[in-house]
Amino acid sequence: MHREAAVPDFPPHLAPAAPSAPSTALAAARFEAELRPLLPQALRLATAMLLDGAAAEDAVQEAALRAWQRRENRREASALGPWFLGIVANRCRETRRARWLRVVKLAEPPERVAEGADLAAGLDVRRALRALPYGARLALVLRFFLDLPLEEVAAVLGCSVEAARSRVRRAAHDVEAVLTGSGGHGDD
Repeated sequence: MHREAAVPDFPPHLAPAAPSAPSTALAAARFEAELRPLLPQALRLATAMLLDGAAAEDAVQEAALRAWQRRENRREASALGPWFLGIVANRCRETRRARWLRVVKLAEPPERVAEGADLAAGLDVRRALRALPYGARLALVLRFFLDLPLEEVAAVLGCSVEAARSRVRRAAHDVEAVLTGSGGHGDD
């Protein structure tokens, strides 16, 4: 004999509201319209952090899904940009920490180099960025690669503007040290 699960009776003012399909579709359309202009910037951030185009695309897609799933966590008055870029940065950190990414190294196709680009200098900069800890690389990428104002860099990093400025300066000094062959910020 099959018994149906008992459904509790709620007084009308306490009954959980069932999401209506039109309101969910409208919310999705609004969210997508607000998120779409941020995707190129998010992809640039992920590419600079992961140094792998395919992994960056995956990270941005997963971050967009995570942002949709957690859209209720966003403060009402806060801008979507710093909140979403923070999710992208966290997804990149998770990707870098994943064991399989460190163990399995797939052959990467050669990158196309722009006409007249200084290949050696580009490789040196990549090497210097790889040498940075995650947080330092994130600060530099946000400030100089994405050209974000320090206020937005601070919002993504979750710190004060002065702390963000200090992190960017320290990271830039560390990159310079790697490029010139001198020590890092501990050598002042």
